[in-house]
Amino acid sequence: MVRFSDIIKIRDRKGEEPKPADRNIREDRFRLSESQVFKAQEEHYDHEERPLRDQASLEIIAYYEKFIERAMEVKERVESDKGISPSPILSDLHYIIEKDLVDEMYTYAMSAREDYDYIILQTLDVTFTSLKVGKGMDYDLKMLLKLGLAAFLENVGMYKIPDSILRSTAELGDEEVKLIKRHPEFSYEILGQLGEKYRWLAEVARQTHEKFDGSGYPLGLKGDKISEIASIIGLVDIYVAMIKNRPYREKFIQTEAIKSIVDSSKNKFRPRVVKVFLDQVSLFPVNSYIKLNNGAVGRVKATNENQPLRPTIELLYDKSGKRLEKPQVINLSDNPLLYIEESVRVPDA
Repeated sequence: MVRFSDIIKIRDRKGEEPKPADRNIREDRFRLSESQVFKAQEEHYDHEERPLRDQASLEIIAYYEKFIERAMEVKERVESDKGISPSPILSDLHYIIEKDLVDEMYTYAMSAREDYDYIILQTLDVTFTSLKVGKGMDYDLKMLLKLGLAAFLENVGMYKIPDSILRSTAELGDEEVKLIKRHPEFSYEILGQLGEKYRWLAEVARQTHEKFDGSGYPLGLKGDKISEIASIIGLVDIYVAMIKNRPYREKFIQTEAIKSIVDSSKNKFRPRVVKVFLDQVSLFPVNSYIKLNNGAVGRVKATNENQPLRPTIELLYDKSGKRLEKPQVINLSDNPLLYIEESVRVPDA
């Protein structure tokens, strides 16, 4: 098994890669091959209407797909009761953190198409959003690796819940809800098999649904008995679940999700975690749709930490509601006469 301390010492050495802990799990190099990047380019042009240069770099797209593959591999192994190894995930996390790609991975995840299992997508959304919050918490490399790994694996217990329940469009019964609420314990059991070295990981996974006031589950922990990492992941998990479609409901407008979290966060999460989350995600998050005071409608492309109410916008519709032939990107910080009037829902988004 690759030691956690060894991962931290890795510095993108040519020709070297970590030794796999499990021979059944393929250990990829940190850098993607040209064929992987080319494949990502082809898939991106197939799935997006706008040019690649307006979306994300080839490296970001390819690494996003790579994390999808990692998540699917974990899912398959958990469902077949095979062991999982953190080392390949840590290697990939180390690369994107060291190369300062967290913000770009977060931005792309928030705008990526929902073509995969929603639990797989939830895994990536929670991972990259948690890492963005972790950066705002001034976490060092070691803490970011721990946060990223915990976010990526905290929901493995959901793979033990029958698909008939997870994909149900009807209201669930009491027994089905009780079963879903057992998934933190399932995650604890699965990750507990990794041994004493990763005992902290199992504990974090069991705590992500605990609340600061003791109203969470499964143990009813409160206050400082809940790890800070678990508190970050728990808050992020709620947010990203709200802004993505589910079998039983449509997604929330991002600003509605933010306001809902703020309204209900009193005593539920550590105050510092809530503050940093709001600073990093913003009231108008990446990929949310807004209407400007001149009537134009656009999508948030990037937030502005210093001026959270003045993000960078990709204009999609003019003031009369006509779709623009070529989207126009503007930074509200450079346009003092323009401001966001309200959040909107775009039917074909």
